[in-house]
This record gives sequence, C-alpha cells and structure tokens, in this order.
Amino acid sequence: MTWHDLAKRATDVYDNSLKKTLQLFPLDDEALKAFELLPSARGKTVEDYGSPAKVPIDVFREKMPKSSLAITEKDPHELLQDLKLGKVTCVQVLTAYFHAAIFASKLVNCIYEFLPEEAMELAKKLDLGDKNLPLYGLPLSLKEMIPFKGRAVTHGSLCYLDRVVDYNADIVNILINAGAVPFVRTTNPQSLMMLECESWTHGRTVNPYNSLLTCGGSTGGEGAIQGIGAAAFGLGSDIGGSIRCPSAFNGIYGLRSTVGRLPSSDYFSCQLGLESILSVTGPMTRSLALLDLVMKTITDLSPWLVDPSLYPLPWKAPKKEKLKIGILYDDGLVAPQPPVARALKMVAEQLSKMSNVEVVPFKPYKHDKAWEIITSLYFEDGGADTRSTMERSGEPMLPQTEWILTGKHVKPLEPKGIWLWNIEKVKYRKEYLAHWLSQGAPDAVIAPVFPGPACKPRTSRYWGYTAQWNLLDYPGMVFPVTTVDPKLDAPVKDYKPRNEMDEFVWKQYDSAESFANAPVALCAVGLRNSDETVVEVAKILEKK
Repeated sequence: MTWHDLAKRATDVYDNSLKKTLQLFPLDDEALKAFELLPSARGKTVEDYGSPAKVPIDVFREKMPKSSLAITEKDPHELLQDLKLGKVTCVQVLTAYFHAAIFASKLVNCIYEFLPEEAMELAKKLDLGDKNLPLYGLPLSLKEMIPFKGRAVTHGSLCYLDRVVDYNADIVNILINAGAVPFVRTTNPQSLMMLECESWTHGRTVNPYNSLLTCGGSTGGEGAIQGIGAAAFGLGSDIGGSIRCPSAFNGIYGLRSTVGRLPSSDYFSCQLGLESILSVTGPMTRSLALLDLVMKTITDLSPWLVDPSLYPLPWKAPKKEKLKIGILYDDGLVAPQPPVARALKMVAEQLSKMSNVEVVPFKPYKHDKAWEIITSLYFEDGGADTRSTMERSGEPMLPQTEWILTGKHVKPLEPKGIWLWNIEKVKYRKEYLAHWLSQGAPDAVIAPVFPGPACKPRTSRYWGYTAQWNLLDYPGMVFPVTTVDPKLDAPVKDYKPRNEMDEFVWKQYDSAESFANAPVALCAVGLRNSDETVVEVAKILEKK
C-alpha cells in the first residue's frame, strides 16, 4: 500500500463522518445548496489545496443558515447561560454548531473527523439531565492527537491510521462529566513540530481571515475552527507554541498552562516518554470568560486524583489590587514586524493609563541560549522517531518538518548528553528567574507571540517568542489586540538585519496588503503556576 493509498484512507475518514453528520444533522435544501457551492480549501487529494475564498470568515457569515448562525455567533459563555435557563436545548445548540463545522470544514479545512453519533447521544442525555453542570451542553472540539474512544489517533502520521484507542483522554472524560459535548476532531500537522497545519492526512488548513496565510500549528485546526466561530471551545497542546501561535493567528484566546496544571500525559505524539521538554494542554476559545470557567471547572474536579503528574492546585482568582506588568518589545534576536510592534505600543499605552497597573520595562536575557538548549532537547534521538513515522508509510517529509529536524542543534544524544543539556536548562531557568526579579519583579510580561501576524505557508521558521517560555515553563495567555492595517503597518525600509533569521523574517513582511485582515495578538507571560494572573491580565485589557 502506497502513502497515497493511506492518504485516501485518511480523507475517507473525513468523508464518511461528514456523510453521517449530514444524515443526523441535515441541512435544509437552501443551506445544502449553499454548502455545495462554497469555495473549498479541501482539494481532490491531500496534495491539492483547493481554491479557498480570500476571506473565508466573510463567506461563512454570509452563507451559513441564519438560524444556526444566531446560536453560534453568540458569545459561548452567554450561550451557556441560555442553555442552563432552558432557552435553547443541547440538541439545538449541537445542531447549530455541527452546521457551522460543516461549513467551516469546507472553507478552511479545519476538521479531521466529525463525531455525530457520540455527540448526539450526549446531547440528548444532557437535555434530560442536570442543567447545573458547569459546561452544560457546550460543543467541544478536540485536537486530533487527543485520544477519543473508538477513533484512531494519528497526530498527522499516516502510519498510525489503525491505532484505534479504547479510551478517552483523562481531560476529555473530565469535560464530558462537566457537561461538554465533544463533536469534532480537528486537524494537526505532520510530526506536530511546526507552527503551521499541513499533513498528508488532510492537506492544508488555512486562515479564516486570509486564506493566503497559515492558521498556525500544531493546534492549527483548533485555531481555525475557533477563529471562524464553529466551536464553543476546544483543547490544544503546546511544546513550542502550538496553542499560542494558532490562537494569535486566528484572533482568539488561548492558554499555554504551566506543566502540572492540566492533564495531558495520555496524549499521543512522536517521542512518547520525552521528559526534558514537556508538552502541556490548554483551552482555546473566542470567549475569555469561558476560558476562565474551563480552567476553574477542570481544577475544581481534582484532576490530580486522576493524573498523578499534576499539582493539587485549585484555580483561584488573583487578590492583588495592583499589578506590575513588563513589556518585552523585542527579544534581541528577531525584530517584530510592524503590526506586532504597533500592538505592543497600543497595549503599553493602554496599561499605562490604568490606576491598578504599573508598567515597567523588561529586557530579554540570552534568548539565543534558550533556543540552543530547547532545540537540543526537543529531539534527544536526533529526530529518529519522527523520521521513522514517515519511513513506515513512505510519505514525503514536508518542508517545515525538514526545517526543524535539520536544525544545527538537532543531534542524537547519549544519556550523558541529555544530562548535560538538562543541567544547562536548569541553570538557564535559575538565571532567567534572577533576571525577571531584577527587572522589577513583574507579575506578568506582555510579549509577542510571533514576529508578525499569521505568516505565509511554509515560512514559520522563528519560534523564539514562544519556545522561550516552554523552556522556562512559564504560562502564556494569548489575547487579540488589533488587525493588520495597511495604512499603519507599512514594511520597514532600509532595515539592517542583525542575523540571518532576522533578515528572513523581515523579508517575509513584503507588504501590509499581503497580510490584510489578519488578527494581531500578544501574550501575557508569568512565572510558573501564575496561570490565573496571566488570565487576569487579559481580562484587564479586555475591559479597556
């Protein structure tokens, strides 16, 4: 069997689940005709990227059934209140979101698989049950790498199409017990180690605000489905920026939690058992209030009694009356592109006007050293396990996978080499903590998520603004700020790059028009286990 045969099997999973969804949640004749005429980001094969609309979200809002759109366009936290009051049923909400997901999947190619039968069963049960459940009836989307009973988990690798699991991930069970309804599994890229979303299991997922740009990765399908408004909330994972970049690129909220706050030890990926740099999970959604509630709901249910790797830390709102917030304008290695530089100034100015905030400058500390350490520890086997997944299926290695695997610090390590790099990691963490305290000991730091807005496909080569915090294990809360403005965000001319990567990033931003309509977001970063504080910073900025 060739890799093309395997890719066809993967797309059949989508097609068959879509067919079943349309049977259980049918569109009326008018909506079905509109769906069939939509410009598609799904091609005839995974090598064909279709012909997506220039601004998919505009088409989505224009062509979606108005009755469904009235439900899905509502803030999910407000919709939750309607569900609990009985103003709308769980089946009605699920139907609306399935319709939205069907349209979104064609417009941006964000769904690996629909879960119509399981979702309908849960929704019907909820309609007959306890409306006081904290997440009662809210449709939940799941990154494909998260185990779901009866479904194969490939994490973008064709060789795992037969790896069907007989259990749900711990966090999935927790959320179901809290009233959430998993209804779709979203796309993720080959190897998971890219800030884009392209694989031979689905093709390419595009950005709902500008289809010429990437939706981010590796939780790219989640970013796109949340950004377009076709799920109430979702779950992603993050080892180098995989929650934060898709959240930023799609204009939503996303939290990279501290290691040990949320269950994720039963997720799938390459290099299972890697301990030097741990992946974490976190919520992604359009609603900051809902994100806060999801974090509280999970921790209120004592997940540390299910997953022994977790800390017994409940979710508690910060009590400080005044917050000290630093601004990291530049990491000293790669300069932010004009839209991000403008967003930093906007937020700094906004914070400086608040009586309950003290703004302090924050300088970077050896971020180049951080990249050296983390890329040495990402692939302790030199990338052999990741390569083997492609060799087993015969699938070609995509450019972004090749880029990260052939980095100058990626080398197979003997045990002693792993020990030495972990010693460097611990040393750097201590130095950075001392540096943080020397910068005025801020409660949080506002920093870029990426040098620019969503980038063009196969150009997301600089992870420094996110991977930095993975090495330190600092939580990061992404929040939307603005959108690219052609009048305000013209490229910088006559720029003198500091290094090869800085030059590459600078050249990618060829014109503001190329990035038109793209969301621009930033990230609030805090010391370990200050997750509640970084969420609070986003709340302060949301209130304006």
